[in-house]
Amino acid sequence: MRGRIAAVLVAVLPVVALAQTPAPAQARPRVVAVKSANLAPYASVIAGFSAEARAEVQEVMLDESAGAAARLFKKLAAQKPAMILALGPLAANAARRSLGEDVPVLFAMVPYYEKYGLDGANVTGISLTSDLGPELDALKAVSPKVKRVGILHDPRFSAGTVTQARAAASSKGMSILPLELESGSRAEKVLDGAAGKVDAMLMVADKTVGNAAVVQALISFAAANKLPLAALTPSQVKEGATLALSPSPTAIGQQAGRLANRIIHEKVNPGALAVVQPEGLDLSLNLTAARKLDPSSGAVLELLRLAARRDFAVKVYE
Repeated sequence: MRGRIAAVLVAVLPVVALAQTPAPAQARPRVVAVKSANLAPYASVIAGFSAEARAEVQEVMLDESAGAAARLFKKLAAQKPAMILALGPLAANAARRSLGEDVPVLFAMVPYYEKYGLDGANVTGISLTSDLGPELDALKAVSPKVKRVGILHDPRFSAGTVTQARAAASSKGMSILPLELESGSRAEKVLDGAAGKVDAMLMVADKTVGNAAVVQALISFAAANKLPLAALTPSQVKEGATLALSPSPTAIGQQAGRLANRIIHEKVNPGALAVVQPEGLDLSLNLTAARKLDPSSGAVLELLRLAARRDFAVKVYE
């Protein structure tokens, strides 16, 4: 009997040992994050991306010359990474031109991405602008009486944005008054013509309007007419704009990581994915500018309530 037990144990033990041997770990796919410059927001995007993407992330910074960028991407194409995360205009453009269809490209942090022709069978990305619905909601929170919103814009660059804003405003019982500007030198004249015709102003990402002098003219016009102004960046809020909703670089990185998982692991064709709007926004608020609109209106509190409902991170300036 003892002999039989020993024989059974000898026969079973090797099997148990084999069953407990862990399977070899599979290598994670490699994503190369190519930065157009050494900027802090790009680092935040990569940090957010690394937290979400099921991949190993390698960082590369481009030389400023277009030739060096093209050579780098040809080298990367030969290495066949699972994906290129292109951050900034130089990286996004070079990736689109130099990579074949074998390497998916996901771009982010590209202002005015439409003008670069960033489309293709293997390219998608995240824009830096929303459909302006959140900005309109923020203006309504600051001043419930807002009905007519003025948008200073150059039709050569922002006609589509104005059309989009009109659709968003209509669904909220608001209207958009387009204020056309083809030269920055005429900004004050165009704005003066809008006095009494608008209840608020909304700044859009427009090459002509983005001029520092035009931005200052917008801030001065809004302050003089006691109008809430939704700007684009925290720096413009520091200068005197009432508020701004700007994409959070870390949130953009997390969103890009989730897109990368779909493309790499679920085999979704990036060319079939439309460029998406940023999901995470930061709210910047100028307390002084908000209080000047109507000290007794509770505008600041309403705006903070909106931020809490939408999960906006809040930055406050005086």
